[in-house]
Amino acid sequence: MQPGDWVYCVNPHESVFGWMGYIDWIRPPECKVVFVRNRLNQPVREERRILLSRLEPAGVSTDWTSSELDTLIDLALDTRDEGWFRELTARKGGERVDTV
Repeated sequence: MQPGDWVYCVNPHESVFGWMGYIDWIRPPECKVVFVRNRLNQPVREERRILLSRLEPAGVSTDWTSSELDTLIDLALDTRDEGWFRELTARKGGERVDTV
């Protein structure tokens, strides 16, 4: 993982378990994550220092539902992450995406 990567907290003992965010900086064995969605998919903004071992890259799952992909696409748009947006739309079915 590296700064800018999207991650989920996968440790059930953390208060941010299931939350999604991006890595701001890394100083092994920990990093700072800016969480932007909680496990109920509500927008949040919480910065947290956390051990790298408690995170999983957001792109690891290949079995997203269509609704989950829509949510992630919205998040990619909200954060202006064009690379992630294109990756997610390709997973959704390769719908054509034109730049304006």
